Amino acid sequence: MSRRDPSSHAAAGISGAAIADAALAVIRTDGVDGVTMRAVAERLHVRAPSLYHHVHNKSELLDLVARNAFDQFTADTTAYEELTTVDEWIELTRSGSLELRAFYADHPGLAGLIQSKAAPDRDQGAGSRAALIRAQIEALVRIGLPESDARHLFEVTARWSLAAVVSDPPEDLFAAGLDLFLYGVRARLLELLS
Repeated sequence: MSRRDPSSHAAAGISGAAIADAALAVIRTDGVDGVTMRAVAERLHVRAPSLYHHVHNKSELLDLVARNAFDQFTADTTAYEELTTVDEWIELTRSGSLELRAFYADHPGLAGLIQSKAAPDRDQGAGSRAALIRAQIEALVRIGLPESDARHLFEVTARWSLAAVVSDPPEDLFAAGLDLFLYGVRARLLELLS
């Protein structure tokens, strides 16, 4: 019986989630540009070839990060499940956008990476990101919007927020722009519901 190299993926016990967490730790200190197979492997205390069982190259590594980044962002999906008014949706979206901006500020370049990977069906599947997106869309439907309008409004709001974060304005300027944007979103919501 041959012994496995202790740096192999099986012996090291690494998983896709562990790789994504290690890549996010690299992003936190070195930005998205600092993510390399070697840097992530060093965080996991393995050799870079051990990662190839889960990701074949840097592009796949960044895809994994984009899919799993929200697992470290804690958002209260139950708050969306309990809301009943447009103003409650606006306030939750405002506070969530401010929290998300802070999360992205701690992970330089992550907002741009996620924006480049954004797809209309990202509420499908498992994970905290999909659950949060579903909760936001379902809340709009409960308020009275047809699902297609709810999805469109969510998509516009999410993409505006990401684009604003990517432009990296000072926190007060981001908050002021968010308030103006949500003023328009609120007006549109009320128009659609009337």
